[in-house]
Amino acid sequence: MKVELIESVDEFIAATKLFRAVDPLRTNVIGSVSLAVSEGDRSYDDYRWWVVRDDDSQVVGIAMRTSPFNMNIAPMAKDAARALGRSVGHYDDAVPGVSGSQDIVDALIEGYVASKSPGSRRVVSVQRRDLLYELEELMTPDVEGFARPARGDEVDLLARMLSEFMREVELTPISYAEAREAASRQIENLALYCWEVNEKITAIAGHAPVVNTDSDAIGRVGPVYTPPEFRRHGYGSAVTAHVSRQLIEKGARVMLFADAANPTSNGIYQEIGYRLVDELVEMHFEGS
Repeated sequence: MKVELIESVDEFIAATKLFRAVDPLRTNVIGSVSLAVSEGDRSYDDYRWWVVRDDDSQVVGIAMRTSPFNMNIAPMAKDAARALGRSVGHYDDAVPGVSGSQDIVDALIEGYVASKSPGSRRVVSVQRRDLLYELEELMTPDVEGFARPARGDEVDLLARMLSEFMREVELTPISYAEAREAASRQIENLALYCWEVNEKITAIAGHAPVVNTDSDAIGRVGPVYTPPEFRRHGYGSAVTAHVSRQLIEKGARVMLFADAANPTSNGIYQEIGYRLVDELVEMHFEGS
């Protein structure tokens, strides 16, 4: 196995195109983030674009880390994941954590520990578990109110909702300024929708840019957030179904992630037609 750390995001996108097409759902985050960086829509503190090749120079594994976030690893053979882990010990020893399918993450950590780097001696623990869903047949709930695109004059309210969403799901916290920038970007791209009842925003849902591969176009729903005072009325289900419909009309297969520890959200997604594809784990290295 040969592990490459690629500096150019455009080179990474080109090198991984065929690999991502084989499993466009599980590689969607890597695809959407790398494309956003390439197009200048996203920027991070630092970048790690990883490619694993076999003895015939074929790509058999990919991963990325956009600081300050954890490393995201795509499905691959365990020996490829172990080789990647050993390289992480040499070239990214300060990695704060890693996320992906459980068996692949475990194999990567085995390789990382085998590197005997200083960082590999840190204690590792489960930070969260997410469930990956794909839409099979959309069921639109009958709920009071209607969906509409978010407006620019609502950016402050929507930024507060996005900040609260990140806090509730225990993802990497973002500042109000970062939340405002994210909301503004989604509004501009017509990728954020509100569910309105009696002139009040009762829930919001957005989607990432559609990722086109040689096999499929993939649309990812998220974030989805309902303020506490408007919960248990079906508003989150309704706005999620609306965003899902928008992506279907773009010709995309539709996916989303849900916190495995939240039975309410998982039940909602299943009721409107999503089926479980995989469980992903996010591991954290103590002291990061």
